[in-house]
Amino acid sequence: MRVKVSFLKNRKILLLLFAELAMLLIGVSGLFGKSGVILEGQDTEWLVDEGIPLSAGVYTLKLYYEGEGDSLGDFGVEAENPMYKTLLCNNVPLYAGAGESACQFYLLDSVENLRAVLNVAENVEVQGLELIAEKGGSRIWLFWVITGSLLLDGYLLAAWRQRIKPFSAESRLVIFGIPGITLVSSLPLLVDYTIMGEELMFHMMRIEALADSIKWGQLGVRIEAAWLAGHGYANSIFCADTWLVLPALLRIIGFPMDSAYRIFVAAVNLATALTAYASFSRCFRSRYIGIFGSVLYTLAPYRLYNIYNSAAVGEYTAMIFLPLLAWGFYRIFTEDPKGKGYFWNWVIPAIGFTGIMQSHMPSCELAVGFAVLLCLVLWRKTFRRRTFIVLLNTAGITVAVNAWYLVPFLDLMAADKYNFNGNGYALIQSRGLLPAQIFYTLQADAVGLGAALLLCLVLWLVIRRRNSGSLSEEYWKREKRAGDIAFGMTALALFMSTCLFPWDLLSKSSRFAAAMADYLQFPGRMIFIAAIASVFTACVMGVWFLREKAGVLSGKTVLAFIGLISFVFGSYQVNDILLTRNEVVKLYSAQSMGSTAVLDGAYLPIGAEVEHMTYHEPVISEGGSMEGYEKEGLSCMAYVTAEKESYIEFPMLYYKGYRAKALETGEMLTAVKGENSDVRVLLPEGFQGTVRVWYDGMWYWRLAEALSVIVSIGLLMYSLRMKMKRMKQGAQR
Repeated sequence: MRVKVSFLKNRKILLLLFAELAMLLIGVSGLFGKSGVILEGQDTEWLVDEGIPLSAGVYTLKLYYEGEGDSLGDFGVEAENPMYKTLLCNNVPLYAGAGESACQFYLLDSVENLRAVLNVAENVEVQGLELIAEKGGSRIWLFWVITGSLLLDGYLLAAWRQRIKPFSAESRLVIFGIPGITLVSSLPLLVDYTIMGEELMFHMMRIEALADSIKWGQLGVRIEAAWLAGHGYANSIFCADTWLVLPALLRIIGFPMDSAYRIFVAAVNLATALTAYASFSRCFRSRYIGIFGSVLYTLAPYRLYNIYNSAAVGEYTAMIFLPLLAWGFYRIFTEDPKGKGYFWNWVIPAIGFTGIMQSHMPSCELAVGFAVLLCLVLWRKTFRRRTFIVLLNTAGITVAVNAWYLVPFLDLMAADKYNFNGNGYALIQSRGLLPAQIFYTLQADAVGLGAALLLCLVLWLVIRRRNSGSLSEEYWKREKRAGDIAFGMTALALFMSTCLFPWDLLSKSSRFAAAMADYLQFPGRMIFIAAIASVFTACVMGVWFLREKAGVLSGKTVLAFIGLISFVFGSYQVNDILLTRNEVVKLYSAQSMGSTAVLDGAYLPIGAEVEHMTYHEPVISEGGSMEGYEKEGLSCMAYVTAEKESYIEFPMLYYKGYRAKALETGEMLTAVKGENSDVRVLLPEGFQGTVRVWYDGMWYWRLAEALSVIVSIGLLMYSLRMKMKRMKQGAQR
């Protein structure tokens, strides 16, 4: 506390704080500036023909039009003789039936002449333009001022404390090591473009769809309407969007799409380095081991490959939480079951499983599978009464906290057949890695363990039989067994990642095995498990080196050398990615992505074709007629008359949970799957009235949501109560 007081009394620090406050006030004042429509109607002709002067800021240009056909053109803006990166804009395509399109663009400086550029087909009738000023520029300014101020003030406070009470060598290693690891893993982000990973557009579309839903006030949305020309896509049910709230909020603030994504990746890198450090340092009660494990794990080639080559957002986000499972299960199986607080050992693995589940379900499938395998290997300990209760608590609490997600996920899985699980037996063996790929170390697309981890595995095999006698036999056996199990899981996961493992034979053995293999999709995902298991093996090896002499070398020297190898090879990989990845994207106008970036359409119902999902009005069968139609998100209304039994199909992709009713009478109507999986509402003979159809989910989903909220709040309140109790007891002492 005295350090903080003296810090705030320093004149230079006070001047800095006043400067930061002034910059904050500048940003806040911008929030009350002019916004909204600044040009429309007849004046828009100037924008096309002559151009207008415009000050720096964030803007949206809306184009209203009519036209039919497959290719209607695109539109955007251009500035006359702009300075470098003054104007950030992508052209936005026009779609038949949409009627309007929006192009968001950024001016980093004032321009004298900004024009709208319309590259439209001859059959397109332009009905008008609308130029809208947004407050995104001020919000972006505030974000960077607050973020920069916190980082700068934190650094200065740490430096001030260092002068008064120097940090220990271990503390300095952590203070500089974690940012250093984050920086090396984030090098490909320090450019003005985003590297085009295989899944990048899909995940950017997820972010944009989530941001739109939040702006519409639809929190916890199950199906986002922005997908597939307004038809919606159940991505949020099958693959949780929880951690994508961060980039979605950045989009709402006003950041361009690629900037929001790069900030998110940097945050993931930092979170991964921190959780790896916290987990391994607590496991082995050593900060040196914590930073050693953090280097190896954060710079693991497979993780970097997932980020920059594949853009596998779910998988690399899930890797944040894997170290928590290693820490949690190590405590469960090594601590004395009769010890104080042992029953609370479920907390860490439950957090780990929750984080993985909310990131990527196939990764959760792998984590659960290998956790069960670990329990079977250690079956004698697993079935001790107190240990078994802790494991049951881990499973039960994880399921309860995530019931809000699991129940809809399992419900829709059972309700229909989708592209990822409706094609019979999944033959994925041909997608496995070649054995040589496991040993790749100097390639941008390395998917193996990397030189540092391979060296650690070899060293473990060399030193595992050695014990100088400084430890009790029981303690050494415990460490040796932990290292051996981790090494065995590494070897198994590596074997299962290759084309040598009999995936096809396993898939043909049962429908369940086929479904699991199909959901896994790629055997190479087994490196997900091999990465954490090999790092754990390396940390056990590191503990031995720290405690014992390695000939003329000290244990710290050996760990530093291996850490340096990881740094060098990690740096080479990210630099090679920058030099060899020619496909890049500068995505400023998120609308230019379109709405069909669904990869292989894994969550499309069988038979649904993306190319038929266009902007169109409802289709009514013979015997019915429609007058008037409105659509907002995934809610549609149409006035319908049916002379005989008929139906009306709305342009929304059918999933279990759609509801329909007649507004005038309140009568519930039947909603089923129609042509190309559109939502079909059945109309009885003689029906006349307004049909409203919307997505509501199932009533028992609300029960699952309530269970998750109650359990989460209960656990939070209990933990706060226990913490206050400990603080009170400490004060009394």
